[in-house]
Amino acid sequence: MKLGEIYKTEFDERPFRIIGLDEYEVFYDCLWSENNWTFSENFRGKSIFYRMSTDFFKSKSELIDFQELTEKELKYFRPDLPMRFGRTKKINWNSFDADGIENLKSEFSNRKLNTNKIVLVPIGKKGGYQKGEIIESESELSKLDIILKAKEIQESVNDQLSNGIGFYRLGYEKGLPRYSIGEYLDRSGIMTE
Repeated sequence: MKLGEIYKTEFDERPFRIIGLDEYEVFYDCLWSENNWTFSENFRGKSIFYRMSTDFFKSKSELIDFQELTEKELKYFRPDLPMRFGRTKKINWNSFDADGIENLKSEFSNRKLNTNKIVLVPIGKKGGYQKGEIIESESELSKLDIILKAKEIQESVNDQLSNGIGFYRLGYEKGLPRYSIGEYLDRSGIMTE
C-alpha cells in the first residue's frame, strides 16, 4: 500500500484514497457522490482524518486506481510526519516531577519533529477534544519541548491522571498538523501495546 492508492472496500461503496499510512494505521479520504474528496476539497477548517488499522484495511479492500497526492495535499496532509509519537507508560500528564522530566530528557530530547509549528488538542475531563493550541519553535520542534508544553495545556483543562502519555495525529487545523494530547494507548483502539 502507498500514498495516493484508491481502494474499493467491502463496507462502503465510495472509493477510499490513502493519504497517510504506517504499519499500524491508514488515514484515508473518501469520495462523495458530488465527486468531491472529503479532505482534498476542504482545506479551510480543521479536520479529523478517517482512519482504520492497516491490517483491517488490507483485508477488506481492493486496489482500483491511483491518484498521486498534489503539492497542496502534501502540504496539508503532511504524510511525512508521524501518526503518533512521544508514547511512554513511565509518566502521566498530571503527575510527572523532576525525575519524570529527567526520564523524558533521556528518551526524547534528541528527537525532532519535521516541522516548527503544530496544533496540540487537549482532552477534557469527559473525554472530548478541547480547543487546540498552536505551539511553535524557530527550528524543528523537539519532542521533549512538545511534551513539556503539552503537560501545561493538558493540566489546564483536565486534572485527572492519565495512563501514560502520547500524541496522535488528528488531521490539520489552520493549515497546521493537528495532534491530540493522549495516553499511552490511542483512543481509536488501534494501538494495543
